Amino acid sequence: MNKINWRGIDLNLLLTFDALFQFKSVSAASKFMNLGQPATSYNLKRLRELLDDPLFERVGNTMVATKRANEIAPKVDAILSIIRQDILPISKFDPINFDGMFIVGLNDYTEQIFGPDIFDYLQQVSPKAKILFKPVDNENGVHLLEEHNTDLCIGVFNSLPESVVSTFLYREKHLCTFDNSKLETQLPISLEEYLQVPQVIVTANECLTTKVDETLANYGIERNVVLGTTRFLTIRRMLSGRKMLAVMAEMVGRSDLIDDQLTLCEPPIDIPDFDVEMIGLKRNQHHPKQVWLSEKIKNIIQTKVQKK
Repeated sequence: MNKINWRGIDLNLLLTFDALFQFKSVSAASKFMNLGQPATSYNLKRLRELLDDPLFERVGNTMVATKRANEIAPKVDAILSIIRQDILPISKFDPINFDGMFIVGLNDYTEQIFGPDIFDYLQQVSPKAKILFKPVDNENGVHLLEEHNTDLCIGVFNSLPESVVSTFLYREKHLCTFDNSKLETQLPISLEEYLQVPQVIVTANECLTTKVDETLANYGIERNVVLGTTRFLTIRRMLSGRKMLAVMAEMVGRSDLIDDQLTLCEPPIDIPDFDVEMIGLKRNQHHPKQVWLSEKIKNIIQTKVQKK
């Protein structure tokens, strides 16, 4: 047998062989494939050259398969069955029977607020699955997706590469939060008092400044930051019973995860809102599991936000 040129083999040749084997007629095979007879005959010619065998010989009006054709017919049928049944169809994700793992990246804020709801829902609809929450921030989100098999990441991301697709979840606003039984200030808090009261901030980079301080610097003023932490709920515990305040996300301030009596009010300066997003790898966005998980988490989060 001549050396086979594998680059000369394409799916059309296998389809032509299968149709000729079934219908034993060039015209019938052409009709079945919606292909002109010259094209079918050309494909048969290519098959004969590739396999160094006549494959089908005309006997009257019938194309009779050779011994070689009869040998390879079951193998061609198996290949086409795999393509039809396992490769081409887009299988629907079946959460009830899924026994793998959902891996979701969440920052401290989104894990505290939405983590329990995400867990409860996934446990209910996919009881065989395991769930893993990973800590994510603006710096490591893409790394978690690319290197640690994380399905999705939820948080605040400033810049993203082309390989990542982003879904907007909601826009969050900043509010001043404090224990007014200790601070005893008029609402809304004035700029003068805001600048004098010791403040707590959320910081992910070990610095005691944020974009709020950049805004204040543009006006030639500064606030009195005395504590920085990466934990949003730590801030609420620190504010209770103390003459301090924090500028924090509204969802955190209104969360019922902590039983306190903190006051929320609009800040005396313009602090830009921020967007909470869900990100995933663009190359995986059409995978059935990814589509299902993205849609469910988006609904869970947006429903909770609407109820705040």
